[in-house]
Amino acid sequence: MLQNTRGAGETHPSVATDQERLAAFEPRQLAALVAVARTRSFRLAGARLGYVQSAVSRQISTLEDAARTRLVERAPGANEIALTPAGELLVGHAEALLARQAAARADLERLAAGETGAVRVGVPQGVGPRLLRRVLSSYRERRPGTRVVASEFATDAPLFELIEQGALDLALAALPLPPGPFEHRTLLRVRWVLAAPSQWSLARRGDTIQLSDLADRPLVGRHGPRAAPPLEARLEAAGHEPNVVFRTDLDDTVRALVAAGVGAGLLPTFGVAPDDLAIATHTLHAVPLAQPIALLWHRERVLSPAADELRTLVGELCGRGAALARTS
Repeated sequence: MLQNTRGAGETHPSVATDQERLAAFEPRQLAALVAVARTRSFRLAGARLGYVQSAVSRQISTLEDAARTRLVERAPGANEIALTPAGELLVGHAEALLARQAAARADLERLAAGETGAVRVGVPQGVGPRLLRRVLSSYRERRPGTRVVASEFATDAPLFELIEQGALDLALAALPLPPGPFEHRTLLRVRWVLAAPSQWSLARRGDTIQLSDLADRPLVGRHGPRAAPPLEARLEAAGHEPNVVFRTDLDDTVRALVAAGVGAGLLPTFGVAPDDLAIATHTLHAVPLAQPIALLWHRERVLSPAADELRTLVGELCGRGAALARTS
């Protein structure tokens, strides 16, 4: 019969080794790996972190020693560096750990600030301000002593990292959300239309047109897929090369360029005045242009009572906000 001769406080050597290796993954080394993964450059990673290039290289080397495997491929003469499969795997864990650390700091700061701390909200252009002006008016009546700091962005793309870091308590974003520690509540749907120069005479104002009607037509495009419904991807899937002559994520710029005859672009319905004779709006056949908008927050953070009440209020008003987004 085998007997366990280890004392109650002893740990198996392999378990101790694993724990030591995990403890060796220091936050600054993980931050260096994440910065390298995002920039594909030691120099740019150093500029992002405030380090010299050699310091980033040392951090990565120390992390590789702790992980006992190569994480970054340093090809001689290459303009960019690449992560190994192990590096790609560790980056995912590093991002999550650093986000949890940032969220913990934010929670402690909020606790120290008590009820005097502000509720921080991030919103994309257009629908965010339209919904918030109603929400904030009601919220001031409920909590006159609480400050809400709202920040507007051209798209919702930066909001997810800010939520992860604890820099924002709540945010509005289009669905689907990217992977991350997010909970959300669907609020409303925003309808988009194709806005074209009225002199194009694609069809009668308000009529549905085909994607083929846009073949070779100049377009005002967006920089990223989260800025608007994916018109360019739809055109490519239908066998048409998008003729993008200008890119911007600002609705006002799209509207101005369309009115000037530069090209056609997508705009939310509330972004085009019905009496604007320079712009003709159309729907697109078989292209869904309804975009669900959600309120999101960090799944693992503890919202302050003030932020939690604002979240509840947004949910209460979202039914009326849905009509607002379609018609304003």
